[in-house]
Amino acid sequence: MSTAVEQNSSFKNYFSGLFNGISTTLKGMWITFRYVWAVKPVSIEYPEVREVLPERARMRLFNDSQNCISCTQCAMACPVDCIYIASEKLPEGAEIKKTSNGQAIRLKLTQFTIDTALCCYCGLCTTVCPTECLTHSHDYEFSQYTIDAMKYDYLAPDVKAWRDRIVKV
Repeated sequence: MSTAVEQNSSFKNYFSGLFNGISTTLKGMWITFRYVWAVKPVSIEYPEVREVLPERARMRLFNDSQNCISCTQCAMACPVDCIYIASEKLPEGAEIKKTSNGQAIRLKLTQFTIDTALCCYCGLCTTVCPTECLTHSHDYEFSQYTIDAMKYDYLAPDVKAWRDRIVKV
């Protein structure tokens, strides 16, 4: 008779475990489906409607070369060495211009290129810029077909033209 009782209890344990597994699975699925049905889908009609980016979002880098003093601090702070900057001394007796915040520009900027294919958008270069001319813009549409096209020469006229839509003067 003990074998019949043991069989009966193992039979009960089997079906109670089976019932418990099915019921907890259904409860979990019910919670998931309730969440999915309660949330309305959000879609935007891109490019007519653009997503509002957070104020501190870090997108394309922009260097306002008119205010750059060629200090190379941005290139030294860059962990991936994607900023290429070169300058030369102004000739003797040349007029020393000032930046928008009043700092003297003693060097002539001859090269300022950023390879955005290498950039990790960490923001270290923008924090060390004393004239705050290197900033992250909110321009996030800058995909290219080739990696070479992701190098931006900030002294080129087409890139300087970004200033009007990026820099808030």
